[in-house]
Amino acid sequence: MIIKIVEYILPTLDFHYWFPTAKPRRLKSLSVPLALLVGFLLFSLMACSAGTSSINVPSQTATAGASHPSPTPARVPAGTVLYQADWSHGLSRWTQVQGWKVVQGQLESDSSDSATFTIPYKPPVSDYAIEIRLEIVRLLSQIGASSFDIFAIKAPGKAGYQAGVSNILGSAPHPMAAHPQAQVLLDPFDYTGGVGNGLPNAFYPQPGWQTYRVEVHGNEAIFLVDGAQVSSATSQQTNTLSNGPLGLSSQKIVLRVSSVRVLTV
Repeated sequence: MIIKIVEYILPTLDFHYWFPTAKPRRLKSLSVPLALLVGFLLFSLMACSAGTSSINVPSQTATAGASHPSPTPARVPAGTVLYQADWSHGLSRWTQVQGWKVVQGQLESDSSDSATFTIPYKPPVSDYAIEIRLEIVRLLSQIGASSFDIFAIKAPGKAGYQAGVSNILGSAPHPMAAHPQAQVLLDPFDYTGGVGNGLPNAFYPQPGWQTYRVEVHGNEAIFLVDGAQVSSATSQQTNTLSNGPLGLSSQKIVLRVSSVRVLTV
């Protein structure tokens, strides 16, 4: 390609060949510009024939595939209802129920010695609250054998708990020192000797509806009735407590339940 272009250009140039008869001054005036012109043309043609030079463009594939830190999920506000029971269509979705029935849209335990239900929901968080609104219909024992508790079954690396009221007394005569008590028990049992940690406290359930609530914060369970704390316990064996299965059990007592909720804390 270069030879053909040069062959095309050279005949068009006005060369003056040097012969002995040529005038020296004419040769000197033409030789230098002509050499420069030919050199420039040859250099330009060689540069063109070499092709375009490559330019390193940063690959955008790496940029597109680069990992970016995921945004931190927004914290759910405390008091957000994660689950609320609905018995308008009976207990069809409540598969783990024994001794309970639906009466006018509410749950009521029967007259058997024990009754239990498991909530068909497990909260996806480790800190939560389970809240049950109930009333005592009647006692099946007058000497302190009646009780009920909210529970969470232990799981690997997570202690379970039972928070409830036991030794509920009727109107029959009973020992002077006997009284109902509220208590949080951990599973496995974990008593560290701290003041109030897992110890029973005197508590007398009131007639009518009351709201029983267990708040779980890490490895601590706090038991409240109508917003007032009645007991608590802290595990020294696990960093968190179980988040389910959750439920309610009772012995020798007829209860009526109007609401079951799981909330954030």
